[in-house]
Amino acid sequence: MTTTTFSHNTTEHTSSQSLHGVVEFPVSWFQATPAYLVLRPVAAFVTEWVQATPAGIALRALFH
Repeated sequence: MTTTTFSHNTTEHTSSQSLHGVVEFPVSWFQATPAYLVLRPVAAFVTEWVQATPAGIALRALFH
């Protein structure tokens, strides 16, 4: 069951539940694809590698 609430002060006429479903679907779909399963460990490796480089160490030292 979908409910729609109307606020008198804004022009927003969609319920937060229906918007949440619209946003949640592409995220769930992408997480179920083989690309996500491959990219997740690759991204973790690249992140750790960048942090181990001298430039990554220097940037972390500057911002901490």
